[in-house]
Amino acid sequence: MASMNELYKELKKYGRVRLNEPMRKHTTIQVGGPAEYLVSVNDNDKLVGLLSYLSGEGVPFFILGGGSNVLMSDNGFEGVVISVETNKLDCQGGKIVCDSGASFSSLVSAAAANSLTGMEWAAGIPGTVGGAVRGNAGAMGSDTSQSIEDVYIWKDGEIISLQRNECDFGYRNSIFKKDGGVILRIIFKFSPGDAKEILRLTSDNIAGRHGRHPALPSAGSFFKNIKLANWPGEPGLLPAQYRERGTIPAGYLIEELGLKGFQIGGAGVSQEHGNFIVNYGGATQADIIAVVEAVKEKVYNRYGVELVPEVEIVK
Repeated sequence: MASMNELYKELKKYGRVRLNEPMRKHTTIQVGGPAEYLVSVNDNDKLVGLLSYLSGEGVPFFILGGGSNVLMSDNGFEGVVISVETNKLDCQGGKIVCDSGASFSSLVSAAAANSLTGMEWAAGIPGTVGGAVRGNAGAMGSDTSQSIEDVYIWKDGEIISLQRNECDFGYRNSIFKKDGGVILRIIFKFSPGDAKEILRLTSDNIAGRHGRHPALPSAGSFFKNIKLANWPGEPGLLPAQYRERGTIPAGYLIEELGLKGFQIGGAGVSQEHGNFIVNYGGATQADIIAVVEAVKEKVYNRYGVELVPEVEIVK
């Protein structure tokens, strides 16, 4: 492995380098100790070069997108955190070619601006496109994978192209969470739609999220929702909309237990939405995990279901 001085000099070839950078400044929940090195990369060729270099040198690295859906350690990260800031986006007929570091909102906007339908459900969701693909972000019965044609990734020193059916997409899951690989670029394919209807749906979805998404720092929805098939209770006692949808929102169960505002240390359940764990001020990862474990225990004791975090917890 290269010495610290050699590593620092090499990292500067690929982007802006910051030493001992607090991760709380780069995550939406504003939690996390110092990364030994934080490298901001805005070019895919440089990203590929950096990944190959770090892999060859045996230097640990962590990929950071928009900073949502992740909870970093209070102890920081020993190695290199790569902030992916590639953001090229190009509309070609019914397809949009998008760098992984582009904001998810820019993809939604580009689809709407070109009268392409299929992304209206995602209006108002934060984060990067790469993060949305990796976690197969979704809402309202739709998800990111439905519009994907191809994904280009770096893995073990090679650039590989995967078609959608090779990505093993599932509920908030993909092959990229299991077998590694860093997402570089994605090709989305959409159908033409009515511009006015796309705008109406997009605006409605943004308005629907307004007031339900907390103003305080959060990582986004913390727990995965529960499939009706996995519900151990009597389905008839659930609200009709959840039975029809086939999914029980984790936030509904948490709210039914009166846990809005439940707090440990600087972290707690949002007052606006039961599935958001928020930073009430000075929260640590330990505070958030304590809240998460307490909520999981209460939900299990009452309903017999195990809540599973969709937020990545980096120990």
